[in-house]
Amino acid sequence: MTDPAMTRRSPSASTALLKTETRLFLRNPVALFMALGFPAALLLLQGLLIPGTRTPLNGPGSPTALDLFVPMALCVVAASVGLTNLPSTLGGYRQLGLFRRLGATPAGAHRVLTAQLVVSAASLLLGAAVAAGIAVLALGAQAPRLPFAAVGIFLLAALSMLALGAVIGARTKSAQAANGLGTLALFASLFFAGVWTPGPLMPEPFASMAAFTPLGAATESLTAAWYGDPVDPLPLAVMAVWTGGCALLAVRLFRWR
Repeated sequence: MTDPAMTRRSPSASTALLKTETRLFLRNPVALFMALGFPAALLLLQGLLIPGTRTPLNGPGSPTALDLFVPMALCVVAASVGLTNLPSTLGGYRQLGLFRRLGATPAGAHRVLTAQLVVSAASLLLGAAVAAGIAVLALGAQAPRLPFAAVGIFLLAALSMLALGAVIGARTKSAQAANGLGTLALFASLFFAGVWTPGPLMPEPFASMAAFTPLGAATESLTAAWYGDPVDPLPLAVMAVWTGGCALLAVRLFRWR
């Protein structure tokens, strides 16, 4: 007969899987870099190696080029985790038959999927905190003028990237295939977000298209909130549509085998 006290002390299947997923993430140098290192490296490159990025653009007190890059760097965190880490993990688990094997156990395959989503979301939030801390505390960038709006916009951006990444990982049969597709989506998203070509310098029709991509809309909204400007509801609606649409599509397309 099972001791009730032992049952209470033993971790649930969900908790055990969450701990396992966390350990696997911490042992994966590529995933750690994409979540924590890549956005921080972009900020440090801008702030320390490129001349003039920390000089006010329009006199004392005005934003610097680095200030304008900070909201974009936070969006990069969401994209790098959502479009590379999450899909490659899902593809790798499908390749190894992990979903199939867990589906035949009381733990259930859905629990490892939930655990992976939780770990991805947590690493994304940690990466954003690291990037924002480096920007504000180490490089002297401006803090957000509308902090609550900025946090809300970032969370919506994160959801849209995780949902898009879930679509990529819904059917890919290997980690390599998922990583390849995710990397293509990442670099396309970074382009439309203005990482490679700033929005005002982006040629038409790409500039018009950028506002209707999830990361382009996220960058526009987060930049407005960061500097206290009115937030246009259209980019928020764009992110919400991408989030809902991709989430539904991922559920419909997801293959356990």
